[in-house]
Amino acid sequence: MHGFLLFLRLGLLLGLGLVAFGMDRAEAASAPCAVARVVDGDTVILDCLGVGQFRARLMGFDTPETHRPRCNREALLSQAATRRLRALLDTPAGFAVQLGGWDRYERRLITITISGRDVGDTLIAEGLALPYQRGSRPDWCTHLG
Repeated sequence: MHGFLLFLRLGLLLGLGLVAFGMDRAEAASAPCAVARVVDGDTVILDCLGVGQFRARLMGFDTPETHRPRCNREALLSQAATRRLRALLDTPAGFAVQLGGWDRYERRLITITISGRDVGDTLIAEGLALPYQRGSRPDWCTHLG
């Protein structure tokens, strides 16, 4: 009976599209997730099946800071990037989340795609984000002129 239940559980997990059996926060590569909250243009709170809720940083791009912006232009652009990410994630087509490792602030690193396109690429193309440059935060006030 125990073997049958294990088989049934494994089948259910595979049927849900989970890639890891016995998944915990550090093991999963991808999972069915919902966005509980958009924090800013590159940070969200995710709620993933089998993992729970956690803060996640989208990889590959930077958006202006909403917390303590250095100038008024950065504050305005950060609000626009946050609104745009909310709008992108509110698509009827849905989105896919790829879970990665962890950053130094204990945020899960993730990628979100909509119809195969990374949301970061969309924000960059629309002038709301810059490609991520490892180790240095963009000076948005200088960049925006």
